[in-house]
Formats: sequence, C-alpha cells, structure tokens
Amino acid sequence: MSWPSALWGKLQALGFFVFVAIVGCGIALLFVPLLHQRREMQQDIARLDREIEQQDSLEKKQKTEIEALKTDSSYIERTARNKLNLARPNEVIFRFEAPPTTVAQRR
Repeated sequence: MSWPSALWGKLQALGFFVFVAIVGCGIALLFVPLLHQRREMQQDIARLDREIEQQDSLEKKQKTEIEALKTDSSYIERTARNKLNLARPNEVIFRFEAPPTTVAQRR
C-alpha cells in the first residue's frame, strides 16, 4: 500500500468520524429543548398535584363542616357564637383586645 492510498484511507475515516460527530451534535441540539420542556412540564405536574391535594383536603374539611351543620346543634351554636358574634337573649359578650402599642413600647 502506498502512502497516498494510506493517507486517503485515513482522511476517509476522519471524514466519517466528523460526519458522525456533526450528526450527533445536530440530534443533541434537537433534543435539548425537548428535555428542557419535559423538565418544566414535570415541575408543572408536581405543582398541580400539590394543588389537587390541597383542594381535596379543603373539600374534605368543608364536607365535614356541612355535615356537622346539618346534624349537630351544638356545633351550629358554637359557630354562631365564634364566627358571627351572636349571643343568647339576656347574655352579655365581653371582648378583650390587646392594647395598642406605641413607638416607645416597640423599642
């Protein structure tokens, strides 16, 4: 084998590796945005799953409260007293509020 043909064989091998490298980089550039988009979608799914859990918990709490309001008269009375500040006839309600703070007391 003469040196020009050996050189030509090496150039062909080098050309093949360059071609494979270029195609590999092109494919990688195509998939990088898709991988980024996939990661963002997974984060959205995790966020939405947390929101679903919160809403399920809230729904369960509200259903329990509705059932108590339908069946438990003492719960209705407590709710009326605590949330609506209602009282029975001839009953006096005392409210204790924290005294306002002054600038000298804050320091």
